[in-house]
Amino acid sequence: MNYLNQFNPDYAIHPGVYIEEILEARKMKKSDFAERCGISSKTISQIINKKVLFSADAAVRFEKVLGVNADLLMNMSTSYQMFEIREGKKNELKKKAEWLKKFPYKELIKFNIIQSSNDISDLANSLLDFFNVSSPSIWDEYYSNKAISFRKSKNYKSSLHSTMTWLRIGEKLSEEIECKNFNIGVFKENLKEIKKLTKLSLNKFEPEIKKLCNDSGVALVLIPEFKGMRISGITEWLTPKKALILMSLRYKTNDHFWFTFFHEAGHIILHNKKDIFIDGIDNKDISDIEKEADVFARKTLINQANYDKFVESKKFYKNNIVKFANQNNIAPGIIVGMLQHDKLINYSWHNNLKEKFPLQLKLK
Repeated sequence: MNYLNQFNPDYAIHPGVYIEEILEARKMKKSDFAERCGISSKTISQIINKKVLFSADAAVRFEKVLGVNADLLMNMSTSYQMFEIREGKKNELKKKAEWLKKFPYKELIKFNIIQSSNDISDLANSLLDFFNVSSPSIWDEYYSNKAISFRKSKNYKSSLHSTMTWLRIGEKLSEEIECKNFNIGVFKENLKEIKKLTKLSLNKFEPEIKKLCNDSGVALVLIPEFKGMRISGITEWLTPKKALILMSLRYKTNDHFWFTFFHEAGHIILHNKKDIFIDGIDNKDISDIEKEADVFARKTLINQANYDKFVESKKFYKNNIVKFANQNNIAPGIIVGMLQHDKLINYSWHNNLKEKFPLQLKLK
């Protein structure tokens, strides 16, 4: 007896329809089939009329009577169930247009993270796959809970959906980055080496800073900020042995980049591994934890006593700034940024000393 062992259609068919076709081909009455199987005629009728499915025990009985592989029948049954469930979910997702609009899905399409589609349910499904959650309501619950761990300014305003999408991209990219187990001693030493890179352009220091971070147990990921976001960086512990520093290259100048990097590094060294730290440089109302990270960044970038002495001189001309920066092995643009932040010079002064980064950072 030959068994049909393969069934891979591009649609779902109720196994009752398949059984009915076999009965008709063999001119076997349903009542006779029911009697041979030891199953009531009513149950057989319900199966054939697609009102119910059947058990594995029934599939084995059908195999004996019809010679059709029981595994095939069960696979058909499972496929049909999955098809029905997915179609139901798809119809539900068609009603989620407003939920979908909250996400920067155009950016995700641009970066080939999800495929473009005119079907709302397809886009929503792609988002759910991207976030690895089963439904929009589960997304809302899971990521709202995750956002509670954010340490941020009280006046911080940014879309939860955009922020979480941006963070999720960073998390996925970090999965591809091989890092050694985190070692705080190694990280502190490597930060000293990283500081030496501040005088270089982005394309020259990027490979080196990433390597020094990876060797310390930290994945550094650079992703352009999405429209409407006001985020400079996020720090998150992916595992107890691997941290993520995610940066947006906001403002696209070296002073902001380096302050943000060392600020995020401060969170890793100083603060709780259970929290997620999200930062925007222009926050006015910042927590004590953010202030601690700010202090760490400044102390790492410049000796405070040297800076104070320079400030006391009140000589903030271009040549003075360049000379002081060279004496402290730091990029002049960073000194300019500090002086501007401390309101010692106007924000329009000496911006030509700042290194400009690319207008559009490639996602990588």
